[in-house]
Amino acid sequence: MTDAPGFVNSALSATSMPISGCAVTPEVITPTVDALNSCSPGRATGGQFILGQNYPNPHNGETTVPFTLANPSDVRLDIFDLQGRKVAGVVRKGRSPGTQSIKLNLSGLGLPPGDYVYELQVTTRYGVYRQSMLMTTE
Repeated sequence: MTDAPGFVNSALSATSMPISGCAVTPEVITPTVDALNSCSPGRATGGQFILGQNYPNPHNGETTVPFTLANPSDVRLDIFDLQGRKVAGVVRKGRSPGTQSIKLNLSGLGLPPGDYVYELQVTTRYGVYRQSMLMTTE
């Protein structure tokens, strides 16, 4: 389906909205954690890093967050509750390219069992990139 010659609108092809001959303005959707995970990793991160699922998950106080960097980077890992409040954060400066991980010991924070969002922010000479994933604590 096309809106104009040479432009393919794949986002609309999955919906049941009728398409007119006019230009279509996409509906604004607030992303959820599931929507963040389903984005194309290269697009969300600019190809600067790959964020992995924490393990073990669910965890009981201690977990590891794996990631792979494409370029030298400064890294920040923040943990948020589902209301968007930051509950913890770790900064690592001057990380080399390659496979890395950050081990978190969250037992001292007194977090109640439940779901949390972790966000990795990577700063390179090309810009600042972020990606989030969901973790569960027991």
